[in-house]
Formats: sequence, structure tokens, C-alpha cells
Amino acid sequence: MYRLAKRLIAPLFLSLGLGAAVAAQDWPTQTVRVVVPFGPGSTPDIVAHLVAEGMQQKYPGSTFLVENKPGASRNLGTDIVAKAAPDGSTLGVSIGGPLAINTLLFSRLPYDPRKDIAPIAQLVTQPSVLVVTAELGISFVAELVSLLKKNPGKYNFASIGNGSLSHLAMEAIALKAGAQLVHVPYASSPQAVTAVIRNDAQMACLPANR
Repeated sequence: MYRLAKRLIAPLFLSLGLGAAVAAQDWPTQTVRVVVPFGPGSTPDIVAHLVAEGMQQKYPGSTFLVENKPGASRNLGTDIVAKAAPDGSTLGVSIGGPLAINTLLFSRLPYDPRKDIAPIAQLVTQPSVLVVTAELGISFVAELVSLLKKNPGKYNFASIGNGSLSHLAMEAIALKAGAQLVHVPYASSPQAVTAVIRNDAQMACLPANR
């Protein structure tokens, strides 16, 4: 794959079900779930494991478990956090899609991110990288735009789901190029990367995991 651009920044957030009333000095009183609405190996998953490991060291007598709950455009895992008992035993690590963008994409959500979820902190920001398969034989964005204009609807792009930054970024490129692309969503960034490597999708704009 060729690296074409590194421009977009995706923030990751730590959140919990609204209404947790456990005093800081008493927490945690039980096993804490760190729910990730993405698959293993994704950026939120990696960050969640770092958070869990850090809290495990700070609270050695407690247990912190990372649970991957992908599906339904990240609404499944987000809803688990929103519906969790307000006792501080469930945290979530996610990005802006399930917490903001999905409110514009879905007429109804099983949760209200403004009422049911309380953001705790922005954990990290991460650049995204625009990549294409080597088979396309291009190395610059201008070449990609030209190729898309000449071949409307011919190429696929991979993303981590409808409404994700990886989806919107590629749609913005297609709009700028005045071209059409076929969107192929995947459950997580490792699957999307694999799709580009296998040439199942010819391009993607994804987090720059190492």
C-alpha cells in the first residue's frame, strides 16, 4: 500500500453511563468493564487495553476487563455503556461516531448520548492515513483524484463503518473529485486494512496504527 496523506485527527473518549454516584475514594468496588464498540486490534481497543492496564496498576486489588462489542454502526457497544448500572463498574472507550455523528445518521438510537453517557476525558488524538493498493500504481493524491474521475463507480473503499471518520473522509475525496466510490464497511480497522491488502477494496482512510 502507498501512504498518500496524513491529515485527519480522530479523538478517542473515555465515558461511562450517566449517573455514577460512587465516591472516588470508594471506587472501584467491583470488577470494572471497559466496553469498546469496535473489534480487537482497532485503535479504541488498543487504547482501552492501555487504560485498563494503567488502572490495574493504580488499583492492584481490583479487576479491569476490556470487552469488545462491535456491531450496528457502534451503537451496540455504546448502548451497553448507556444502559449500564450507574455504579461506576462500566466504562466505554470510543470515538466521535457513536457519540455524535450517529445522531445525524439514525432517526432513532437506543440511547441518547447527551443524556445517557457522561464523557470523562479525551484520551488521545490520532492521524488518519490515506492508502491505496499497490496495484493502482499511484503515489499522489492528485493521481488518485484523476483516476477516480476517469473511472466513476469502479473502485471500492474500506471503512470502519457508516458515519465513521474513515467513511466521511473518503466520501469527501469522492465529492472533491466529482466521482463515485463504492463503500464497503468493516467491523474494525484491522479488517479494513486486510481488505485493502487483499485488493477487496482499493483504498481507505484509516487510523495510523503501528
